[in-house]
Amino acid sequence: MQVAGLPRATWLTFRRTYASWAHDKGVSGKVVAQLMGHANVDTTLNVYTQVLDGSVRSAMETVGDELFTIVQQNGGANADQQPLSC
Repeated sequence: MQVAGLPRATWLTFRRTYASWAHDKGVSGKVVAQLMGHANVDTTLNVYTQVLDGSVRSAMETVGDELFTIVQQNGGANADQQPLSC
């Protein structure tokens, strides 16, 4: 791969890429752990899965959109109102 101008990659690189992409696409950690041959999902999530660029922003937008919808359905929020319940 160095000849092609690509960075050096090991099997660990591919395993981390797979785990991270699968997690980012919403595949259950238990499923990914099983596919990777891990007895414990903690290994998959803590060692192999990494937060991808854009995932945090996407999560914030998803939650923000949901909160905006709840506020709109309740007629807006005033500072003196109690927190909304879902």
